[in-house]
Amino acid sequence: MEKYDAVIVHFGEIWLKGRNRSRFIKILLDNIEHALNHAHSAGAAGKVQAKSSSRKSSYKISMEYDRVIVYFSKKSKKSDFKAALERLSSVFGISWFAPCIICENRLDKIIESANAFPGIKDAVIRLEAHRSYKNLDFDSRGIVSYFLENAEMLKFSLDSKAGKTLHINPTEKGCFLFLDKILGAGGLPVGSSGKAVILLSGGIDSPVAAYYAMKRGLKPIYLHAHAFSDNKEAKRSEKMKELGSVLRKYSSPSKIYFIPSHLFQTAAMGIPKKYEHVLFKRFLLEAAAEIAQSEGAKAIASGESLGQVSSQTLQNLIASDPGTGLLLIRPLIGMDKQEIINKAKQINTFEYSILKYKDVCSIIVRDPATNIKKELIDRLYKNLNLQSILSKTLKKSLVAEF
Repeated sequence: MEKYDAVIVHFGEIWLKGRNRSRFIKILLDNIEHALNHAHSAGAAGKVQAKSSSRKSSYKISMEYDRVIVYFSKKSKKSDFKAALERLSSVFGISWFAPCIICENRLDKIIESANAFPGIKDAVIRLEAHRSYKNLDFDSRGIVSYFLENAEMLKFSLDSKAGKTLHINPTEKGCFLFLDKILGAGGLPVGSSGKAVILLSGGIDSPVAAYYAMKRGLKPIYLHAHAFSDNKEAKRSEKMKELGSVLRKYSSPSKIYFIPSHLFQTAAMGIPKKYEHVLFKRFLLEAAAEIAQSEGAKAIASGESLGQVSSQTLQNLIASDPGTGLLLIRPLIGMDKQEIINKAKQINTFEYSILKYKDVCSIIVRDPATNIKKELIDRLYKNLNLQSILSKTLKKSLVAEF
């Protein structure tokens, strides 16, 4: 068998959604369609860029029973199957998926198709049959019995410890056969939980926070503060291009707001340096709240881990909270640095996060205060007229596609 006929896609958590299930499934179907119909090609620097596929007709997506079936046309190539599996692995909301072949609901055809699986003859195979379509003259037990009696070329077993499992699933549209399941990304479909403004620095933590926010169904709108003299310099930087290309694998293209940090830094020159890091975080959260209001987002997500650095002590997190009424999400709050680094490496953001860059994710302060009162930050924010500085900063923003 040089290629498969389809990919079976199953989802897990969506089944808990009761009457809202159909809405989640509709979003998942849209996300699968977008992922499959937008190719990702590597550039000279290893960059992954999304572009419309020239072979959209290679895929047909259908919701059948309790799963999604991605059918391939007869013109599909091996590369189409490989690309589809890679893209499906990055779609949140999928529990597992498996490439499959489809044959007639006849026992002789089923065993003939089983023989066609590449590599199946070299392993002991466990059988697992489930007959979804009841109007057949054989049941699940009949399938297993037939295989054990007639599959002379294959080594079948009922032992749960067998190396591979051949799943046999007769349905009304034919019999689907597939080997071991491929673990999906899990979570909820991106967009099913609404929108969130995500503070995206050039560091290691915030891209991982963005990943986890998307996994819980949030559609990202990114906010990036930089130290360049021009927004376009930040947009053109290798780091931001590469981070964008990786994060885009998990979502359709999103907006990103580039804002300069120099207006804040000029305004804050007169205050004690030990307060600047927390005041700046307050400034960013206020900016995120303004953007959220204009974009219809109801949450802000950031990459803090409790106690990791001075601005992330419990008291300083309280002090930086602007109290906008929006939900403030910190997906990494209970993770230590090594856990975050490991995840960054797994999702391929780490190598780009450590590139040199004019970063303002953490203002370097000697002897930073770790127990700042919220009342002090509120007073500094008001006395420095930072709300006016924020308005000017947002007017200088550059909105791009990420």
